[in-house]
Amino acid sequence: MTFINSAPFWLIVSFLAVAVYVAVDSKRKRAAGLLKKLKSGWGKPSERKYGEDEYEIITHYYKEFSESTGLGIDDITWNDLNMDGIFKQMNIANSSAGQECLYKLLRCPVKDMDKLKEIDSLAEYFSSHEKERIELQKEYAELGFVKYLSLSDYIGLLVGVEQGSNLVHILSILGLVISFIVCLAVDPVIGIGLIVAAVTFSIITYYKYKAKVEHLFVCVAHIVKMTSTARNIAKKKFKGLEKYSEHFEKLCDEFSSVTKSAWMLESGNVSGSLADILLDYLRMLTHIDLIKFNGMVRGIGNKQKEVYELYETMGLVEACISIASFRQMLPYWSKPVFHSGTNKVISLQEGFHPLIKEPVANSISTDRHVLLTGSNASGKSTFLRTVAINAVLSQTIYTSVSKSYQAPFFRIYSSMSLKDDLSSSNSYYIVEIKSLKRILDAVEKPGEPVLCFVDEVLRGTNTVERIAASSEILKSLKGKNVVCFAATHDIELTAILKNCYDNYHFQEEVTEDDVKFNFRLFKGPATTRNAIKLLSIIGYDSNIIKEAEKQAGYFIENGIWKM
Repeated sequence: MTFINSAPFWLIVSFLAVAVYVAVDSKRKRAAGLLKKLKSGWGKPSERKYGEDEYEIITHYYKEFSESTGLGIDDITWNDLNMDGIFKQMNIANSSAGQECLYKLLRCPVKDMDKLKEIDSLAEYFSSHEKERIELQKEYAELGFVKYLSLSDYIGLLVGVEQGSNLVHILSILGLVISFIVCLAVDPVIGIGLIVAAVTFSIITYYKYKAKVEHLFVCVAHIVKMTSTARNIAKKKFKGLEKYSEHFEKLCDEFSSVTKSAWMLESGNVSGSLADILLDYLRMLTHIDLIKFNGMVRGIGNKQKEVYELYETMGLVEACISIASFRQMLPYWSKPVFHSGTNKVISLQEGFHPLIKEPVANSISTDRHVLLTGSNASGKSTFLRTVAINAVLSQTIYTSVSKSYQAPFFRIYSSMSLKDDLSSSNSYYIVEIKSLKRILDAVEKPGEPVLCFVDEVLRGTNTVERIAASSEILKSLKGKNVVCFAATHDIELTAILKNCYDNYHFQEEVTEDDVKFNFRLFKGPATTRNAIKLLSIIGYDSNIIKEAEKQAGYFIENGIWKM
């Protein structure tokens, strides 16, 4: 009673009370901050920043899939369309599984309507069930992101590990047990010597074997954490998500024996508490974490299919939260309609580019090849990307950034924003003809029709050879299993290709001191030019402008260059 009434006792009690309050208040503030972030970020472009290495890691799951199957949008097309920008705008995932699966979804067009409708169903659910969505987002935030490798990398590392022998670990335990028995029941002096020897053996062998596998402990920890998150989601039994709750519950049951007592694998003094320190000594003397690790390796190795299934299903559900948010941020969108058979008509009504703040919408409906002409900066390249992005988003996340999109399932390729390949000493022209050749090769392969986009065909060479070669390349696609959208400054191509390409153009309004673009698509070939006018508006010397116009007039008059 004297101690209870003393100042030190109440000082300790006060300290513990303050510590508990600070911990509880900190947890409350974190929860409030997360809730605010989830609500304020919904339906808005993601503001997340990515380090170069961090972003590259997100792509690993897709790359592993693509390397093994040969499927997915190739790098040239992905970069031409700035799909990285669209992914970053869309990605509000709070876990590695969610963002890695979202990236893979966007890079893998499918022709499975059931898969597309599943994505649509989940996205619609999250759009109309805010409470359930936020609860799920909290769970995924608790799961969080992994570092240094992708989650799929971690799973792959662990799945490929061979189970180690527990013989040495069991011998270390037996050595300790026998030495204590000898100390207590036979001879204390001999026993103490044996205890010292047994402890030394345990410590030396522990660090020797742990050094080989400690980097893999984090792999197990993430699989365990993912299982725990899936089980928490399943327990909530969200109405409308019963299918996924039951699936999570079933998969978690598959891992129950594997993940049981997984806390033993924690290494190091995580919080520096007395319990952590004592637990570390227990691991060091008994090798209990190494024994458990070997058992989990065997269990996970036998459950490889289930591990990936859990990862993919967890990722799909959270990816669809990002898709629902993306739909919410758009001024309007539509669900695509796909037709089968030999019908190659692609119809886009009021389609726009999702990365442009105030986009101008355009429409087109055709089953023929399209040749776009128009002045510099008039909108040709943006229109090509608009059609291509709509095709990609329609076949990946069942979302078209348009009033209406109707088309068959396509294999999508582009050759637009190319650069010199300095690492291989390839000029722009070499890079360009290789890029075009991959499209021509794809057209000759069986499968869905190819939808291709080519901007400024063969711009890397001289005018005469460019027109001659590009006209033959584009003409070679006539009657093939392909729909081609091509843009060019070479007006001659509109006449050369008029029998196999429909002509469309963009135009501008030229005033005395300005060139204004409306970015609207019109039928027929372009009939204006503005390159010299732009020189004048920017402030080039009047003599340069005068002589340039004089030469241009001479070329047109003598048939050297035709409008």
